[in-house]
Amino acid sequence: MRSTIEDVAREAGVSVATVSRAMRGMAHVAPATRDRVIEAAARLGWAPHFAASRLASGQTHTIGLVAPYFDIWYTSQILAGVESVLSAAGLDLVIYSVDTPGNRQKFLDRVPSLQTRIDGLVLVDFFPDPIQVAQIEESKVRLVALGEHLDRHPSIAIDNYEAGRKATQHLIDLGHTKIGIVGTEQMSVDASPVLAARIDGFKAALASAGIEHRREYSLPGMLSVNDGPRSIIALRDLDDPPTGLFYLSDETAIGAMGEARRQGITIPQDLSIVGFDDHDIAEAMRLTTMCQPVRYLGSLGAERMLEASVVGPLHETVPVELVARGSATTLR
Repeated sequence: MRSTIEDVAREAGVSVATVSRAMRGMAHVAPATRDRVIEAAARLGWAPHFAASRLASGQTHTIGLVAPYFDIWYTSQILAGVESVLSAAGLDLVIYSVDTPGNRQKFLDRVPSLQTRIDGLVLVDFFPDPIQVAQIEESKVRLVALGEHLDRHPSIAIDNYEAGRKATQHLIDLGHTKIGIVGTEQMSVDASPVLAARIDGFKAALASAGIEHRREYSLPGMLSVNDGPRSIIALRDLDDPPTGLFYLSDETAIGAMGEARRQGITIPQDLSIVGFDDHDIAEAMRLTTMCQPVRYLGSLGAERMLEASVVGPLHETVPVELVARGSATTLR
C-alpha cells in the first residue's frame, strides 16, 4: 500500500500537522524534528502534494464529503482519515448526508452551486448514476470516490467480491456446510454495489464448494449493532440452523455475539461467526473478521484529492486480509 502522511507521522513520532509544517519549511518546527520527518518520509517513499495550496488558493478552502451513513464505525473511520490529512493541509471539511431519499435529493439539488461551496468532493459509498455524475462534473469540483470505482475519476476501494468469497471460504475450510449470511436486508433500503459484491462472493464460495445457498439462511439484520440480535433470535425458528454465519459488518456480528451469550449459544463451539471490517473492538471480542484498512482508505483518498495530477493508476484496489481470532472454529 502507498504511504500516507499519517504513516510518516507515526514513523517520525510526531503529529500529522507537524509533518505538514516540516515538509513545507514552516516556522515553529525544531531542526531535529524537521530532519526526523524528512528522513521518515524518505524511508517510506512519501512526498507531499502541494496541490493543496492550489486548492486552498481557489475559492473556498473547503472539501466536501458525502456519505449515506455517519452513525456507523466504517464511515467514522473514513471521516477521521480524510479529516486528518485535510486539516494538516489547512483545508476545511464539510459533510453531506444522503441517508434518506430526501437528503439525497437535497444534495443533488445543491450540485449546480457546489463550485461556490467546495473545491473538491469525496464520495464515500455514494453511487450517483451517470447523469448525476455528469451534473457534479459540470460544477467543476474535483471528485474522488472511496468504496467503489468511479469512471474518469480517482477512486480507491477493496475487492468486496473477493473479500466476501474469502470470508465464506474460511468457514468452508473449517468444515462448515450449513452457512448463513447476515446483512442482506440492507439491500432493501440501500442497493449498494459494495454489499452486492460481498454477497456475490459469498454465493460464489458456496457454489465452488458444491454447497447449496439456502434462502432461509439469509438471516434478518442490517449493518448496526442493534440489528445483530435479530439474526440469533431467528435461529430458533429454523429446524436445521446454520453452523456458521458470515456477517457483512462487524457491528452486526458484535451485537449477535452478545445475544448468543444471552441465548446460551457458545461461540464458536455452537456457532462460528466471521465478520467484516476489523472494528476497533473486534480484537477484544475475539471476532474473526475480514480486515479492511478503513482509516487508511480515508487518508489516501484525501491525499489523492490534493494531488495536482493522478500519480499511479486512476483506480486503486487496497488489499484486505482475514484475521482469524476466536469466533470461528472447526466444525465438530
